[in-house]
Amino acid sequence: MFPSNFKPLGEFNLSRIGGDNDGGYLVESASIEKTEALISMGIGKNWQFEEDFISNKAIEIHAYDHTVRGAFWPKFFIKRFLSVLIGRFSAPYNAVTTYKNFLSFFKDRAVLFFEKIGSEEDGATNLKKTIQRIKGEPIFLKIDIEGYEYQILDEIIVNSALLSGMVIEFHKVSEHIDEIRSFIDAFELELVHIHPNNNRIDEQGNPRAIEMSFAREPKKISETVNLPHPLDQLNVPRKEAVNLRFINS
Repeated sequence: MFPSNFKPLGEFNLSRIGGDNDGGYLVESASIEKTEALISMGIGKNWQFEEDFISNKAIEIHAYDHTVRGAFWPKFFIKRFLSVLIGRFSAPYNAVTTYKNFLSFFKDRAVLFFEKIGSEEDGATNLKKTIQRIKGEPIFLKIDIEGYEYQILDEIIVNSALLSGMVIEFHKVSEHIDEIRSFIDAFELELVHIHPNNNRIDEQGNPRAIEMSFAREPKKISETVNLPHPLDQLNVPRKEAVNLRFINS
């Protein structure tokens, strides 16, 4: 079970931004209109969230991902070409298309920084620096950085006045319950949605990762929240859905 403040206090007007299954998030619709810049942390091979966001409103986008260079793309191509051996004959063509789209998007429509977020290593970046680099405000944050999110939670709270909204994936949730609970209580923005990643569950049957959406002064359309939301999708379609359970709910 999760703490009661992991559950939104009502239903809000949400839109799905990003692709089907993993990589798509539910965002409070009004927060999109309020946004003048998007800082996106964690890209990999999926930038449809960023594409969808900019299709709703032409804004400045700064993205951060230190993993999408070096051997990243050669490994990607090798796997796709080898998948021909198991009958996936279109995989090489799709791989080339993906890479071309990557180059095009991060040349013409967004800026990509090959820097790690939330680490003290060389080539790393903190939230303060990312905010200083971007011109527009208010800022929307998208954060999926595989556990390093816990190193920037205090910075998010400090800079919350600059934010219109945020989607964030929390990893290793069972090990960080208290941190997440304290963050929700201290954060200036309101929790409007929670979604379990069904890829892995812990010994108690809780998801190992959860996605949360926040918005500034969202308009509540119902006092009752129903989870899952109709726009929710399984992160991994081949695996069973995970039910969220809350204390005192």
